[in-house]
Amino acid sequence: MRTSFKLLLLSSVIIAVAVPVLAQNASPLQYAKQGWTEEDRQAFYTTSQGSHMMQLAWFKALRRLDKDEPFGADQLQRYGYLINERPKDGLPVGFVTDDADGTRYLGMTCAACHTAEIEYQKAGVKQRLRIDGAPATANFQLFLTDLTAASRATLNDADKFQKFARDALGPRYSATRAIALKDEFGAWVKQFGDFMDKSLPAQPWGPARLDAFGMIFNRVAGKDLGIPGNFKIADAPVSYPFLWNASRQDKTQWNGGVPNGLYINALGRNTGEVFGVFADFSPKKLPSLPGGPTLVDFHNNSVKYDGLQALEEKIAALKPPPWPFDLDDKLVNDGRKLFAEYCGECHEVRRLPQGTWYTPVKAVGTDEKMFRNSLRKSDSGILEGALSLNPPGSRLAKEELTVNILATSVVGAQLAATFPIPPKLPIDFAHGPWRAISLDLADLLANEQTTPSLVSLLNPKTRDDLKAHINDRLANMFKPPEPDAPAAYESRVLHGIWATAPYLHNGSVPNLAELLLPPDKRSPSFMVGSRKYDPDNVGYVTNESPYKDGTLVVAQPGNSNAGHKYPADKELTAEERKALLEYLKQL
Repeated sequence: MRTSFKLLLLSSVIIAVAVPVLAQNASPLQYAKQGWTEEDRQAFYTTSQGSHMMQLAWFKALRRLDKDEPFGADQLQRYGYLINERPKDGLPVGFVTDDADGTRYLGMTCAACHTAEIEYQKAGVKQRLRIDGAPATANFQLFLTDLTAASRATLNDADKFQKFARDALGPRYSATRAIALKDEFGAWVKQFGDFMDKSLPAQPWGPARLDAFGMIFNRVAGKDLGIPGNFKIADAPVSYPFLWNASRQDKTQWNGGVPNGLYINALGRNTGEVFGVFADFSPKKLPSLPGGPTLVDFHNNSVKYDGLQALEEKIAALKPPPWPFDLDDKLVNDGRKLFAEYCGECHEVRRLPQGTWYTPVKAVGTDEKMFRNSLRKSDSGILEGALSLNPPGSRLAKEELTVNILATSVVGAQLAATFPIPPKLPIDFAHGPWRAISLDLADLLANEQTTPSLVSLLNPKTRDDLKAHINDRLANMFKPPEPDAPAAYESRVLHGIWATAPYLHNGSVPNLAELLLPPDKRSPSFMVGSRKYDPDNVGYVTNESPYKDGTLVVAQPGNSNAGHKYPADKELTAEERKALLEYLKQL
């Protein structure tokens, strides 16, 4: 029983990460038909994952530098985040509160980065359509930079701090408490500001992108392990992946490096995500037996596994958004044939025996920076000698692939949540990790008559069947590519692809129309951040942005729009491109 649980739990790893443009009064907000109720949507927008960015009272008291109003008064619309029509604590979509040890924190959840809104004209009236699970167009780096600057200015200006202290402490204000608050707030400002100084690039990510791997690596290997030398500038921004169908992929993350398909996998990648967006995580080295692996206590973290599991179950039920405009049926049929000929090898639905969808990882000549940065190494610190997944049973070296350090941390935290010390008896099978295990067992082992319980693992044949299912689904997926391997990225099923601009992993192609052109005919620069939708080219308009850093220049490092030329041996005619584009719209 314990061995089977370990196989499930150790199959988990890493990430998924973090973020939407200025809302205007228009027609009532509409929601794409994606199979969610309003309650499902609100759960996605407001369920805490355990993110602790800063104390909520501090955020509420903090004021902007450019005008005298609370920092979050506009629900952060100026950074592209979306208004929640049923806000909690006045927060936008994807910003949440979390209570821990008597303190209420502001944090983030996946909805901040994976919810979009498009605007278009119909009968002379502006329409607004919310698309859940779609890539956000928000400017995350600008938000982080301004939050850091406002916090530092508040700390260092006596008048600003006095106003901040009175607002933060409210009726509890006193001169003594204000002095204590300055010490506490000052410590937070230092650690938060230091993290941003060591992580954010001089060339901003711009809207609709962030370097998720870089930020998570810095949080875990740099901040959480307390090793300043492990910090590196997060300079390989990528587009936010879309979430519908994500649970069906057999691999996930842009580099395809994370096994997927089980709920326990999802808990792992989402644990990595919440580590990156400000979860508390303080592993502690334990006494170890001579010659044995290093033992580490991973219990001290703020991850909310019940919330992570609830969110993943919502995402598993999320459907791709239907195309909201008219279609030409003849062009769709013509495009279907072209798709099968030129795109089907990588992007059609190919179901594996265990029910997941095959996600090919292909080197197609696109930008290498994210792939290369994912292979960086770090000092493993107190984790040196701890058990690693690569290969299973090995131990972390002093200089180790950072992804292995992250994997050990993620799995260690999951095991700690599943088997707390001291043990909590009876076991709460509704708790996130146990619920994930139960659902996975029902999926992997169920037959037409019964859905086996955890007790069924006592049967040796059941355990063997389970091991076979897991091995078939996850074998050889943890092995990192060789350092000289070509930069390869995942090729996803393209349902709902119309709602996911800009394109390629790094967001370097503005729309699907340009993606069907040879790379040398794609735009060398374009503006990002507008929500105005261009249904002809299938993407957002590219001649305006609400941000000063809203122009993406593909010649800059990490921004290349090269590669992904299909067909490789010729250029599609204008008629073929039009037909293929029409087919892609309705997937």
